[in-house]
Amino acid sequence: MQQLLRLSHDSCRVYMTLMPKADQYAPPIKRKHIVKWLVEHNVASYFRFEESIERILLKINDPTDEWRGEPDDVIVAERRDASVIARIDDGKMTAFLRVNGACGGNPIRGNDLLVALKRAHIARGVKKQTLQKLLTASVRLKPGEYLEVLIAVGKWPIIGDDSKLVYLVPDSKSRILRPQERDDGTVDMRDLGKMVTVQESQPLVKRIPPTKGIEGFRIDGTVLATTPGRELPLKLYPGSQFSCSDENVIVATTSGMPILQPEGVEVDNALCIKAVTVATGHINFEGSVVINHDVNAGMKVQATGSITVGGVVETAILEAGGDIVIHNGILGKQVHIDQKSITRIKAKGSIIVRFAQYANIEAEGDIIVSQHAMHCNTRTKSNLHIGDKVKRTGTLTGGYHVARCGIQVVTLGATSGVVTRVHAFSGLSELLEETLKVTKELDIEYEELVRIKDAELRLLQQPTNKRTNTLIERLAWTKTHHFEHIEELKTRIESSSSELHTLYRRHTVDVIKNCFPGVHCHIGDAMLTIDHEYGPCRLVSNGKEVIIETRT
Repeated sequence: MQQLLRLSHDSCRVYMTLMPKADQYAPPIKRKHIVKWLVEHNVASYFRFEESIERILLKINDPTDEWRGEPDDVIVAERRDASVIARIDDGKMTAFLRVNGACGGNPIRGNDLLVALKRAHIARGVKKQTLQKLLTASVRLKPGEYLEVLIAVGKWPIIGDDSKLVYLVPDSKSRILRPQERDDGTVDMRDLGKMVTVQESQPLVKRIPPTKGIEGFRIDGTVLATTPGRELPLKLYPGSQFSCSDENVIVATTSGMPILQPEGVEVDNALCIKAVTVATGHINFEGSVVINHDVNAGMKVQATGSITVGGVVETAILEAGGDIVIHNGILGKQVHIDQKSITRIKAKGSIIVRFAQYANIEAEGDIIVSQHAMHCNTRTKSNLHIGDKVKRTGTLTGGYHVARCGIQVVTLGATSGVVTRVHAFSGLSELLEETLKVTKELDIEYEELVRIKDAELRLLQQPTNKRTNTLIERLAWTKTHHFEHIEELKTRIESSSSELHTLYRRHTVDVIKNCFPGVHCHIGDAMLTIDHEYGPCRLVSNGKEVIIETRT
């Protein structure tokens, strides 16, 4: 081995001489003999060229190989310093540094890492602490080992937040859904707190300005632009004005009841009375009416604005051009089956009530009953909700209930099997009528197109000198117009069909807890009678029948 292996003068490389063995019957030279020599000469940690070593050993130990030429020196090991390589992803958002351990040479220095970053054009997002840890850990790398770490990370831009409105007064509608908590932690279901009113100059709503957003960057220093947030409108409604000191704040110009709107707050200069009794007589008011206590039996309250009742509505009539909010409930009177209920609540807005019994309730907006509705008839052009905010209580028993859209109830029907009729997606008939109208219009267009084509055929049968350019152009234009209208009608029919499928899945009867026998459910034109008790479920129509989808 001393004849075959030698160190270079600078001790940086190990050479092995490629020559035939002096005695062809001598034992073969193996790799372990080379390793032993490297250990004895303190160069075992040098980087080894394994393929060269295998090739040389194969040639030296092959007795059939006829040697030709002079002995040749081949490098089989060399001293190597630790090295650093940078790797960057295609998007230039992350970069890694790979440190290859030293093979008998010098470990990396801090400057080596910085040079590698500079050569790879890594300018931003460098983790300095990770850089220091990598430098420390690289010293412990054994020859042939490597360590690769994430060293730099870019930053995606953060889009600015849109401005938002912060209402500074409570919503009078939500008061009924939040009974007051006692000092001992229990809840007083009768105490709903004070009625919501505001005073002149009281702040109503504040607009939080949009943010500019934060720019991002790639690790090579390229700046990634951001998008600032949008400034949402802040609109003045009756009874409000901008604050003199802050253009993003709206204050009340009069005392009254606040009505929260999507872009501001309206203050309704309402008529406030204690109760509606025989002593006050019927109420018919241009504006809103706030009744602190009850509306007695036989009384009538009509208002062009909203009606708010702090107590109970007995067998009475309420009609409002806005919302009706009843903080306690409606106590109607049971009447004979062939008589109409004399308790009627009607609003062009929403109706929110704690409980109701033996009443006719009609609204263009949502109807929300937080506890129970017993033997009532309800009709809404929107949604019917029976239940509190946490979906713990809310029973719909008896009566007939129609919703243009969907119905959501905690408990539907009763264990006694009392007949309860619900009809969701009542707006289906209007949608089908509109589709039928478009279909008829499409048939008319096809008939017109046939007549135009007949006129073209007759025109072509005329002598050339009798075919005026004006008539030809008019027929061509008319035909094109009908073709375009036909395509438009086809698109409307396809869109209506797609919309119908979506609405069937959206306008359903959702039962949160229990659905009892005795419930007759209509959804669109389909109908189902419930014969068994179900737990949480959803009643949905596929256009032909009502299906019960149970929930866990």
